[in-house]
Amino acid sequence: MLLVSSSNHPTTKKNNMLRRSVVPLLVGTFILRLNGGAGNIILGRFLAELSLRHGRVITNINVGMLSVAFFVTELTLAPVMGAFSDRWGRRIFLTTGPVLGLIQVALLFFTPAENALLYLVSLQVLAGISSAMQVPAVLGYLADYTAQNPARRMRFMSFYELATSGGLATGVAAGGFAWDRFGRFSFGVLAFGYLLVALCMLVVPKVRQIMDHGRINALATRYWRIIRTPRLFIFIPAWISIAALLGVWLSSQLTFILSDRRHLPHQYLMGIVSGHGGGGRLSIILGAYVLFFGLCLLFWAFFLNRVPRLVLMLFSVGGVYLGCIALYGINSGGLEQIPVLVFWIVVLMLGIFAETAFAPAALAYLADVSEEAAKDRGLLMGLYSVFLGLGQLVGNGLGGVFAQVWGFNGLIYLTALLALIALISLLFLFRQERRIALGQQHPAANFGPAE
Repeated sequence: MLLVSSSNHPTTKKNNMLRRSVVPLLVGTFILRLNGGAGNIILGRFLAELSLRHGRVITNINVGMLSVAFFVTELTLAPVMGAFSDRWGRRIFLTTGPVLGLIQVALLFFTPAENALLYLVSLQVLAGISSAMQVPAVLGYLADYTAQNPARRMRFMSFYELATSGGLATGVAAGGFAWDRFGRFSFGVLAFGYLLVALCMLVVPKVRQIMDHGRINALATRYWRIIRTPRLFIFIPAWISIAALLGVWLSSQLTFILSDRRHLPHQYLMGIVSGHGGGGRLSIILGAYVLFFGLCLLFWAFFLNRVPRLVLMLFSVGGVYLGCIALYGINSGGLEQIPVLVFWIVVLMLGIFAETAFAPAALAYLADVSEEAAKDRGLLMGLYSVFLGLGQLVGNGLGGVFAQVWGFNGLIYLTALLALIALISLLFLFRQERRIALGQQHPAANFGPAE
């Protein structure tokens, strides 16, 4: 085991360097997620065009299959890539990931009009490899960065989530405009974005990292031991369930169902942006969401960084249910009764405000757990990609089925079910943390196999 330091300069100078270093990392993360959000919208519009112009029937199930290919690849490889970053350092993964993303979106431009599904699935696998290399390295870097100052961890994880979710939401908002303006050439714009990400990651200097050069064949044993940590094992269903909501609401599935010409009785949001200029209308709606979402994350970053993590996560689940009620009211009540619509929008905004607390609190919680396994920090933080990928895989896969059967309301039903699973998991975790705090459990159980 080797402790690597980025510099022999005095502590003050090194701290100044670290403060500067996190800025390009967050900027690169924002652009990376912006590309991802815009790519989902552009791909959804592209698939709808293929179905309309070329007579190829593309269903919600097909759209879900593409996301499944991406997330299966990411969740399978993310722990491995995270473990390699523990051994070889983070920088090579920070820069190689976006380069692969550049190649993937450039190849999307050449998608054939006939029998395109297999070609697109292959490119989604490449995109999954790119994400598996990038995300664990970024989170491992931030965990190393805040190792000497845990009090700032919630704030920096909030900044990361702001860059991640804000970039994703901004991309979702901009994707419709990009498609209306550039069509297939939007894929070239995405490729340029990945180039900018690679440049940002190149200028990120090193931080102190504990690097493990032990035997690689011990990786599986250590990984299984980490997974069985009680504090982590109980938390897994909650994170997967909440991550699945991203697969339901911030993917090509939502764009497809809002753009599809299929209509169901008393569901006013079905196909609401179909037709010419629909991408622009969708972007305007989501642009307002982006602004509000970012303001909520800034609130959590600056004002509630000392609130217990579990309290924030439980609060966010309540917000999910509030959002479900509001969306059902909007979808069932129509868009013409302005006072009723305004009421439901206010309720939806309250729900979104509460929901945004979950991700930064969960990331800070995972980073706290990583302090007890510093040499496996990349492996442990790589679990973020596993949880996120598995959750979005579930959200996209089940979202396609629920949307096919119940339309837009199906997405609401699925959201309520996932929130229930998260609530049960968090209540068990709350009980586990209370046992630890009261000293009713042996300290070794905090990072040992679950009983």
